[in-house]
Amino acid sequence: MIIPARSASLALLLLPFAKAIWPFQQKRFSAEALIDAGQLGFEGVDGRVVAVGDWNGDKNADLFVISSDSKVLQIYLWNRDLFRYSPSHNYTASSPIVNVLPADFNQDGRLDVLLMFGGEKNGWWGGASDTLGMDVILGAEGGTFGEKWTVPASTAQQPLVFDANGSLRPSLLGFTHADASAAAKLVSWQNDGTGLKMSTAPLDRPEQACVLANPHSSAFIDLDGDCLPDLVLHCSKSKSAGQSIQIWINKGDKGYQLAQTYDLPKGAGPLTFADMNRDGTIDIIFPTCSKVSSSTGQGTDCSINIAYNRQIPVCSSETSSRGSDGSLKCRGWGALCTADPKFTFTLDATSVFQLTLKTSYTATLSSIFGRDVFLLLHPPSQPHLTLPLRPGDYNVDGYPDLIFTVVDSKPKTSSGILGLKEGSQARILRNVPCGRRLAGCDAGGQERTFALGQGKGWEAMEEIWDVTGASWIDIDDDGSLDILLQRSGAQGAGKVSFVQNNFYHDAFFLKGQVLNGACDGDCIPSSGGSKYSPSGASYAGATYKFTVLDTLGRRQAQTVGQLPQSTYQALDLPYSYIGLGRTNNYIERLSVGVSLNTGNTTDLEAIIPNSQLIITPPYPASGIAATDKDPQNRPEEWRTELYLQPGDWVPYVAAAVLGTVIILAGIVLGLNEQEKKEDEKERRRALHAINFQAL
Repeated sequence: MIIPARSASLALLLLPFAKAIWPFQQKRFSAEALIDAGQLGFEGVDGRVVAVGDWNGDKNADLFVISSDSKVLQIYLWNRDLFRYSPSHNYTASSPIVNVLPADFNQDGRLDVLLMFGGEKNGWWGGASDTLGMDVILGAEGGTFGEKWTVPASTAQQPLVFDANGSLRPSLLGFTHADASAAAKLVSWQNDGTGLKMSTAPLDRPEQACVLANPHSSAFIDLDGDCLPDLVLHCSKSKSAGQSIQIWINKGDKGYQLAQTYDLPKGAGPLTFADMNRDGTIDIIFPTCSKVSSSTGQGTDCSINIAYNRQIPVCSSETSSRGSDGSLKCRGWGALCTADPKFTFTLDATSVFQLTLKTSYTATLSSIFGRDVFLLLHPPSQPHLTLPLRPGDYNVDGYPDLIFTVVDSKPKTSSGILGLKEGSQARILRNVPCGRRLAGCDAGGQERTFALGQGKGWEAMEEIWDVTGASWIDIDDDGSLDILLQRSGAQGAGKVSFVQNNFYHDAFFLKGQVLNGACDGDCIPSSGGSKYSPSGASYAGATYKFTVLDTLGRRQAQTVGQLPQSTYQALDLPYSYIGLGRTNNYIERLSVGVSLNTGNTTDLEAIIPNSQLIITPPYPASGIAATDKDPQNRPEEWRTELYLQPGDWVPYVAAAVLGTVIILAGIVLGLNEQEKKEDEKERRRALHAINFQAL
């Protein structure tokens, strides 16, 4: 009895070690559903998440929060060991903060923040005379705040981040308060590495630029297909005339040229951009509502609209095909970054509601939900803050879905019975193929539409009814798009909470992040100090374009932009999350583009799915002023790092491979031993034969 007791004691001592190395660990979330993950470190926080960025360069997305009085910026860092966010450094401002924009402004590889002050009283049609103050707070060693750049004030229309001169440094585009007038022209706050200096906007004819709406949904994203980010300006004409958009094409060192102008339908809301039909082009998504309440933010009689980007299609071959007249008929999948100067949108004041075959899409929310609901376009009593339809591929099928907030007079309670209290809920519309009795397909010719995500596994979303905003976030960077909910606190569950997406483990994804060329590998400060990672210094406007084969062997093109929008608390992730669907192949060729004057694209081959790709473009060698604080090691050419994301199936594959190897090794050893015995028998027979003959 003594020996078994000692063995049991030894087993108990070794149990923690065995549990640590055992590959089949118990999952934190096991149910195939959307799971309420709680507040994850935001218990007692009375503020609002305004931006996402990797503040400490650890390849995890951190959150930037402003307090309820809008005076304090608090950074919450993701702690992987604790599986929660932990408060880090904070910054106290003297004026109310209305927007926070994380970016590497001095191009030293550390993330900085641009703070925008004031301008919150303007509403949807703010006056040009209202002032928007701006400061850049530079990031310093140890994740602290360092020097401050004072930036010339803007009008109420928040300036857009873009690359003004091919320097990979974030500049701003907007109106200065000093020149505020009805005839004001767009100007640029150009970034020379030491500050944001006023300059003429890099437009070939600045007088053609429109007056930005307030709030506006302007973007820095590729629309003509050449992988270079273009300028999309969301314009205001007048209350009666409505709004429009201008598309300015990126011509490299020649600046931006006005290519197309479109009127938006009456009642159009904020714009967002994504490749909704997986054809390799960026489309425009926006809601339309007949009326919006400025106090509650609720829109009535709302519809979901998509203006499809029509370009030269992608060939089934690697090389492009041209007609007899030399015109391009289709892009080869090896030459995806070929501009189509004749790209078009079917988008004007009437076409969204009078559909042209396969060119645009619209569906009313009432037809999708099966009852009347109100779309929340801005939080109550905060008309300066927009709540757009946010695209994100939560089910990893390659087609972006939409998340937004609705106000429902008949929300479901936890018991499934229709409640009597009105509530606002975050809802997801799934991007699905058109079929019978699906909203938006009745006009004919539509390939895809939206279906409401509901039923088994969706209870966590349906039971939360105090939502004031919803966006995508990848909790723990595990390769699934989860949900960040901003809440009023009426349910007593705090102002910020999270929903874990535990669906769809059998599809593949790719996470891409283009940096700003600050450092080749780790940054080494010229002025001394320890080296650090530049992983937080994402480049706004980068483009990913590729084709992928599905399980049926069909080649499908995809385009994804990185950080295309920066105004009005856009909450874009610092990387691009790309759903690949169920594929059994590598990504044969991935094209990546940035706004460099030379060598602005690169092609990568044989990219492994379920991986994180970090791409560093070459540092511009000429025309960019250097500072004494710039890192010493600048990249001279494109640099790529690939990090594999282990899936749940990896331990099982490893066990299967190990088992197969053991079985094969046993067979080989067994056959080898049998062969030895046969050889010994043969040797003995031969020995006996020799002795017999000798006699």
